[in-house]
Amino acid sequence: MAASELVLAFVAGGFTTLGVVVKTGYDTIAARRQSKKERLERFAPERRAAYDNFLEVVKREQNYTRALRALTKRAIAGETEMSDEEQAAFPASPMPELMEALDRIRRLAHVYAVVTSAEAIVRLFGDMAGASRAALERPGSNDEITWFLLQRFVEDRIDEFVHAYREDLGIGRPSGAPKRWPIVERERPWPIDESEAILRAHIRPKKTSSKVEDL
Repeated sequence: MAASELVLAFVAGGFTTLGVVVKTGYDTIAARRQSKKERLERFAPERRAAYDNFLEVVKREQNYTRALRALTKRAIAGETEMSDEEQAAFPASPMPELMEALDRIRRLAHVYAVVTSAEAIVRLFGDMAGASRAALERPGSNDEITWFLLQRFVEDRIDEFVHAYREDLGIGRPSGAPKRWPIVERERPWPIDESEAILRAHIRPKKTSSKVEDL
């Protein structure tokens, strides 16, 4: 009987010790998570401002590329003159601001997909400028297809950016939304990175380089 009581005492003591160890480990993990959460939340407003600013500049760059495309089509059609009013109304390229916004995202982002999608967006705007230049130098029957694809790629990359941006800030997707909302799943013969590279090789003039192309 005494031996049994001794064994029970050891077993009980072991469970008590195990409980203390488990609780200590849990408390340590919880404290680390809380500390990480506090660090992330401390700079969340700054990150959100950087992401919103990037999207705002992206919208202005889209307006510029649309205006540039319209001007290119006019030039191809032989309309080489612009009125003073048209020149004054033509938007300036915000590419320098976009590069600054991208650099800020690189410094602040905690989710790598935010950076990669933002870089892809900037590259695609460079591709649009290259496509317009190529269309002026050697107009072809595929110019409209190239432009259509570039627009779809930009839209998809913006969706990727928003998805990663929400993940970074802990916003998550709306209730009931698909897992990868707002990303639109498109059927492609190749992944989007490869699709962009193929189109880029098609429209890029040889022996040409720029900061945007080197991203």
